[in-house]
Amino acid sequence: MASPPRAHKSVGEDYLAGAKRVSHAFPVPARAVWAALLDADAWTHWLPITKVTWTSPQPFGVGTIRTVEVGAARIEEEFFAWEEGKRMAFRFAASTLPISAAIEDYQVIETVTGCELRWAGRASAMFPLGFLVTQQLAGGLKAGLPKLEALIKAEPARFGI
Repeated sequence: MASPPRAHKSVGEDYLAGAKRVSHAFPVPARAVWAALLDADAWTHWLPITKVTWTSPQPFGVGTIRTVEVGAARIEEEFFAWEEGKRMAFRFAASTLPISAAIEDYQVIETVTGCELRWAGRASAMFPLGFLVTQQLAGGLKAGLPKLEALIKAEPARFGI
């Protein structure tokens, strides 16, 4: 049986100062990318995520909780920033990962040709694990964002276009 999630240090905006950053330009409207970020199943198609469960009722916002499963790992995320259609940021409230804190910030910015998704993330753990987890998060996003673009283009109606 898997071990229960352990609580992590509560981090917020200031913790983003040392974050790794990734961005991707999408030739689709910002609302489509935002819709994909709200779609629990979509996450399993563009990142190495097994399951996403929003455990808070809609409308989502600050204080929303969701559970993410990555293989046998379980992460409970708590959203501390939410600007509908533009930004969602969460901390890892608890997880089965060997880290002490982690944060991810997703911003969707409208552009002339569509939009840009800007991601920032950071994890802390005993050296060098925090650095490695941060690099893994960033690498996963960099590899996954083109897959997200392909998913939106393949199923435009699902994402409101």
